[in-house]
Amino acid sequence: MTKNLRNSILLIISLSVIGYWLFTGLNNKIEPIDNQIEKTNNSDLIFRLLQKDSTLKYDSLIGVENIAFSDTSNFINILKKQQTQSITIGEIAAYSTIEFLSVNYKASTLNNYKTYLKSNNQFQEWDSINKSLKTDFNFNVSELANYINEIGSFTSNTSTFYYLKSEEAYNVVSLLNFIMDSITPQISKRLLYYKINTDNLFHLLAGNLFTESKSYYINTGDYFIFGSDTTELSYMYFNLKDGNTMQNNPLFIHYKSKQFSDYGINYYYNITDENDTTNTILSYQLRGEKNGVITNFNLFQFEKIKEILTDSTFIDSMQIDSVTEEEQLINQIVEQNQESQEQTKVGEITYHLLNGESFRESTVKLKLKLEKGGYDYNKVKSEHVYFIVNNGNKKLDWNTAIQRYLDKKQPEDGDYFFMEKFFY
Repeated sequence: MTKNLRNSILLIISLSVIGYWLFTGLNNKIEPIDNQIEKTNNSDLIFRLLQKDSTLKYDSLIGVENIAFSDTSNFINILKKQQTQSITIGEIAAYSTIEFLSVNYKASTLNNYKTYLKSNNQFQEWDSINKSLKTDFNFNVSELANYINEIGSFTSNTSTFYYLKSEEAYNVVSLLNFIMDSITPQISKRLLYYKINTDNLFHLLAGNLFTESKSYYINTGDYFIFGSDTTELSYMYFNLKDGNTMQNNPLFIHYKSKQFSDYGINYYYNITDENDTTNTILSYQLRGEKNGVITNFNLFQFEKIKEILTDSTFIDSMQIDSVTEEEQLINQIVEQNQESQEQTKVGEITYHLLNGESFRESTVKLKLKLEKGGYDYNKVKSEHVYFIVNNGNKKLDWNTAIQRYLDKKQPEDGDYFFMEKFFY
């Protein structure tokens, strides 16, 4: 009896140990899977934040996370070999900006984005748009990416603006001229702005980070600010002119004081409710490392400050007392815009056809003029030289002009060749 009892006790103990081992073993195997699922879900967090996903629980996201580059279908792979950046968007974003996104950018970023599209079977649409721009305008988005340092967006007063920043703004100006509606700035309400022949520029650069159509822009220093229409750009111009920018907003200054590291992507969103006693800023940042991405999610709270400064409005806020004063102001604006544009341009080469001169004869003289300026006629003509017709209202690329005029049609008085100089 004693022996049987002892054997029963040993059997019970053995079964208990085996059961415990199986239980803990399974749990140890399941836990990493759960963690991996969570990381995979968070790899698209930037999109969910931009889309204002109501299912997100912000408090549960606070902290630092590492996400591996192992899955090439994840958008965060655009941060591979990506440099970090300090936050400078306050230089141009309006004082009352409630949301912004800034993305450090270079040629490798575009290559990473194209790899991401191929991994998700989405490259064909991108390639179709890109080829269309090449065929119709000789515009190459890959060449533009060589000169970009940063792209992003900011939202103020219900309007969203896109922007790109370049330390070589003159080269960006030269490339955007390929897709310009006209070779000269258009004017609305006496303010200068530019319009390009595509709504897809930012979508080509970074996809669903930019979902709106923006084809009008102004250029100020290193920045190109894009809006939906000229009214939005007028609003932006006066904010910049008056210094009503985000860098002077105390809330943004407090936010900047909490930044101790640089990241490749910075997302800022003021989620403060009207009845809140404090201001709350949602901050989400991503930085590419050797094997993956480090993300940092925070909710910063600051004492509520009564804002005494508001954004500028077009003309109305200027308190103009007379038509004469308004005209003086407008002339000053136009001159300042022209000076700003001229600073980013290297210059122009033009050749105006003489009365009765044929297209073929004029190309010979154009060749001499280009060579005198240090340019190889045969290398630059196809991509950089335009033929301006119809009293300056229509711009033809080189190939179209050849097909239409060479030994076929006589040019009209006032027609001319145009090339914006570039570093060659």
